[in-house]
Amino acid sequence: MRSTALAAIVLSAALLAAGCGGGGSGGSNSTAAPQEGGAPKTATAPNAPAGSKVVICGQGLRSTAVDCATAERLERRWEKHRSCALPDGASRGSCALGPFRCQAVRSGNGVAVSCARPGGDIAFIAKGSAGG
Repeated sequence: MRSTALAAIVLSAALLAAGCGGGGSGGSNSTAAPQEGGAPKTATAPNAPAGSKVVICGQGLRSTAVDCATAERLERRWEKHRSCALPDGASRGSCALGPFRCQAVRSGNGVAVSCARPGGDIAFIAKGSAGG
């Protein structure tokens, strides 16, 4: 009897340590604090490719596993593309730009945009609703 109880305790502890049943429904944890000079920061998103870095590409523009030139081009494309424009009164929207799927949410500073493709993502704050 005693060995059965001990085995159950050890099994329970192992399951807790392994994280069984702990899959939350929250989003990724890839927020990066701005850094000077575009210094890379280790990605913490659970879906980020192994060894990828979060890179600050400019004022409010960051990318994970995507070079800054691509991130800057995508930001410009998003701002000009009519399908990405948030309709008047809408608080959120989405669009596709090539392999990237973008989601936008209106915020106090403009529009927070997050675009992702397999293996990388880009995030920025747009000053308006896009599609000008």
